[in-house]
Order: sequence, then structure tokens, then C-alpha cells
Amino acid sequence: MRAASVIGLLALFSASASAFVEIGINRLRSEHPGLQPNRLRSRATASTYIETLVNNVTGGGYYASVSVGTPGQTQTLVIDTGSSDVWVVAYDADLCTSSLLQRKYGDSCSDTYNPNKSSTYKLVSSNGFDISYLDGTGSSGDYISDNFEVAGTTVKSLQMGYATQTVRGTGIMGISYSASESTENIYPNLIDQFQEQGLISTKAYSLYLNDFRSESGSILFGGIDTDKFIGNLSTMPILQTTSNGTGSYSFLAVALNSMTAIPGPGTDKYSVDFPSSQLIPAILDSGTTLSYLPSDIAESLFDSIGAYTDEVETGYTFIDCDGPSDLSVTLSLGEGATIVLPASQIVLDVFAGIQDQIPTNVPFSNACLFGFQDIGSASSSSLSAIAASSVSSSTYALLGDTFLRSAYAVYDLTNNEIALAQSNLNSTSSNVVELEASSSGIPTLTGVKSQQTSSSSSGSSTTGGSSGSSTTSGSGSSDGTVTVTASPKASVAGLSTSHGPGFGVLAAAGAACVLSFFGGALILA
Repeated sequence: MRAASVIGLLALFSASASAFVEIGINRLRSEHPGLQPNRLRSRATASTYIETLVNNVTGGGYYASVSVGTPGQTQTLVIDTGSSDVWVVAYDADLCTSSLLQRKYGDSCSDTYNPNKSSTYKLVSSNGFDISYLDGTGSSGDYISDNFEVAGTTVKSLQMGYATQTVRGTGIMGISYSASESTENIYPNLIDQFQEQGLISTKAYSLYLNDFRSESGSILFGGIDTDKFIGNLSTMPILQTTSNGTGSYSFLAVALNSMTAIPGPGTDKYSVDFPSSQLIPAILDSGTTLSYLPSDIAESLFDSIGAYTDEVETGYTFIDCDGPSDLSVTLSLGEGATIVLPASQIVLDVFAGIQDQIPTNVPFSNACLFGFQDIGSASSSSLSAIAASSVSSSTYALLGDTFLRSAYAVYDLTNNEIALAQSNLNSTSSNVVELEASSSGIPTLTGVKSQQTSSSSSGSSTTGGSSGSSTTSGSGSSDGTVTVTASPKASVAGLSTSHGPGFGVLAAAGAACVLSFFGGALILA
């Protein structure tokens, strides 16, 4: 992944509740990256924990402050559901010691890690860590293990990448399936260790990125906060890949069934064209700033709302900042989830003060960056853990932060399913339901009735007539149990994968697209 330099980062920790781990994720503010492609870029009762995430100027790159080693060394890491390794930047990494590389990549080092200062450091594999990007750059170094503290709780002896060569000065907290790690020797990653060390009951977490203009969101390991979403959670299977006829799970993708757009007041709802009316596999990736659609779908969406793609200089799609404020795009996913993306979350005013640098062919006097882009036009450096090249005929979508801010997302890696609901933006209250280990999957829960602006809201469990008890974040109570109902599980026909050393290929039958895992980075090619 690439992100802008860490500037003025505010690291926030909050106290842990006893049945879950909640991590606050803070927004990073930086200079304007939009016109620079290289810079857009088992215990009966377990515990739950909270931390806070950080965002760059386009609303991508949510950061958490953690501590690595003994004594702890503060690290700033990007929360990334699109990759699987945690990795930190070495104190003597090439980028950190070379002004030439810092100018080349438009980044510098923030918090770094020095193994010589930790009494719990161990070398796991010399030169074993290597993440490659489509443009030939990447991050590489050793695999190490050390204690990893987050939100006041410690994961002991966590295996991590130690990047001595890197194109970015900030590390990554990858929390996808361990099958996508950047090694052929798969190891228990962070989400695995959370469960194995008894910190949470099941490998599940909830992601709440919050409003584009908000300074923070949160990720909740082992729990669901019903005050953070509206209506019912809709559960759907994670799409499965197959290898030699055997299904497996490698990345966090669900079915995108359809999209509609409303250009503004008094206009009809426009149905975005999908090829042959087929569903589209959509990867939900918090480490990618914008959202990317296959070229034909993107073109249909852009035409419906009057967005303009600059094919001459930048490759980006722009939209009129002064257009209708009630423009919206709606996505239908899985088996009943409907997520509405209002203009405030996808019309991104990131060019204030530099409108004179917008290409002259862009037909807007006040241009905004649009939250959806054509994946065939995306530069590899603008796609965090997932890079793209020559995929104009791709049948895959990548839904990044411009989608996830409007959705409350629950990722269950134990039961291989994801639940989505409309996000309750700027929620000021919390009602956390602990997730228990269960083969039934994500519980059926109901959030608030409508968009809330006060702390008086509360959520409820609607599971088969059994009410679940819950804890409020930070209360210290440990009685968070709920009764769960079975949710559907399925594999998707036509998807296949093959694996070699640190490498996997995902292909859709009949599609001119291959998704390849190069060291944990999913690359569309």
C-alpha cells in the first residue's frame, strides 16, 4: 500500500472493556495528493478491546497507534482488511536514511522499530518478508516476532514483517485471512492470535470508519456496536476460491448484485449497467482510499451522474463540487444488504486552494474527486494493498473507504461471512454486544432506527426471540453473550486459485482478469 506522509498524527487510546478489543482509528490530515498518483495511493469468557483510526486528505488510510517490543516502541499502522501481515518500518530502512528515496516516493518515515531496544524480539526468518507491488517497488526485510500491544492489551510473540527496504514510511496492520500472507509458510497472524491467546472468543471484528469529515472511527475485535449502524445487519457469505476442486478463503469479498444512482432532486433513479446482469465479486478493503469498478460499470455510473474522467493527464474521475447535494449511489450486496452512499461521502472536496492545478480539460470550475474510479485507469500506487493494471474488462470491484464509511461492516473469519448495515454516522454513543464462539455465525442484530446525532440511541438483539445482554464500551463488564441464528454459507462457482511460494492466482471463468497475491498484496492484472 501507499499512503501520504504522516503529518500531525494524533494517536488516541481508549480503555479496554473486558469482552472485546476496540481500536480507535484516527484520520490523517496531509497535503493534497489528488494530482500526484504516486501519493494517492479458549477461555469461557474472552475479552474485547477498543482503539481509535486516522485518515489522509482523501479520506483513506485509517491509522492506529500501537506499541511493539519490550519496552514498547510506538508504531503508527494503517488498518488494512485487504492484506494479512502486520509489518513495521525498520529504524534504519532505506527510505528512512535516504532523502533521495523520500523525494522519489513522496514519503518519509514516522515511527520506526529498533529490535536492538527490545528484550522480547526474536528473528523468525532472515529476508523472509517481501511484499511486491505491480510497479516493481515494494517492502521487504525479515520476519520477526515480538510483543504487540494495542488498546491496552498485549498479543505475545506476534510474527511481523520488519521492513528494511520500503517505499512507504508507515507500517501496516493487515487483518485478512492468513492464507494471503506474504510467505509460503503460513503463520497465525494478528486476528488468529487474538483468538488463540484468548483475547477474543472468535475471529471476528466490526469496522466503523465514520463520516468523511470525522476525525476518527473504530475497529472492534470480538464485538458489534449496535449504536453504530441503522436497521438490521444483513449477513452474506464471503466468496470462496477453489484450488483443485477444493474451496478455500483468501480475501474478503462479497457479491455486488447491482447499483443505482440518483443524480439529484427531481431525477429518476438510474440503474447502472452490469455485464449480462451478473453479480460482481467485490473486495471490501479498508486500506484503499477510493472505490474502483470494472470499466464498463464505471462508465455507466459516470454517465448517469455527470462525472468526467480525465484520460489525458491524471486518469482520475472528477465531479462538480457545486452539483446537487442530494446526489446518491446505492449498492445492493449479498443477500439483502442495501447501502446508500450520499454525496457527502463520495463527492470529495480535496482540491481547495489548488483548483488551478486541475487539468484544463476537466469541465468544472470547482472540481471534486469522485469516490468511484475506473479500475482500468487506476495507477498501481493508488491502490493500497491491491494494485491494478490492464483490467478494463475486469469483472471485479474494489470497495474501499468511500464505500466503507457509509457501511458498518462485520467481518467473521471463523464462519467466513460478512454482515453489512447502513452506518450511523457521527454516533456519540456505544452499545457493544460481545461475539461468542459459535458455528452459527454473526448474530442477527438491530441497530438504531434512523440516523442519530445524540447519545440516547441503543441497539437490540433480534435473534430467534432470545435477547442478548450487552456491555457498554469501557464498562468493564464481562457478561456480553448473545444467542445466534444460522446464516447461509456458500461457495461461488467459477472462481479458482492456485498457490506457489507466497503466490496465489484467482481467476473468474470467462473473464479477462486474474487476481494475484504477491506477498499478501492482491494484484489485479
